[in-house]
Amino acid sequence: MQTPEQIKVESKTWKTIYPPYIDSTLTTSQGRRLGKSNCIPHPQLMEISQCLSSLGLRHVIDQHAGFPRDIFKQGRIKVRLLAEDKKPYNPQIKCKHTLLQYIAKMIKSIPNRKVEVPPYLAQMEVEKQNKPPQKKQTSSKKKHKNA
Repeated sequence: MQTPEQIKVESKTWKTIYPPYIDSTLTTSQGRRLGKSNCIPHPQLMEISQCLSSLGLRHVIDQHAGFPRDIFKQGRIKVRLLAEDKKPYNPQIKCKHTLLQYIAKMIKSIPNRKVEVPPYLAQMEVEKQNKPPQKKQTSSKKKHKNA
């Protein structure tokens, strides 16, 4: 049995997966890594962890690590894709992109999946709805033609 410190040191060479990588509610500039049709809304760490376990991949969950593009999105998973001899643990998954596709496909296939909107996003939506619409400013200056 390894200690948490040994796992942390060892997992530095592993691939990192943040839930926003497969979140269909985000844009690519906000961190989504797959096409929108291949993604799912608001993926959870535990869903991703269950998929990795079923694929037979060793992983470590870090619930307190923030997503670099949005610090309010907490959590990441470190995954070991390759063995010491550079061969994949799962022959179907040879790279991170393929892994993300498999995870999204597996989560989509979960029957009766409940999409939980994170609390900070729910609060932002409420604020958007309560905010009065802004009026467009019109220019009071008229263009003059030079004769």
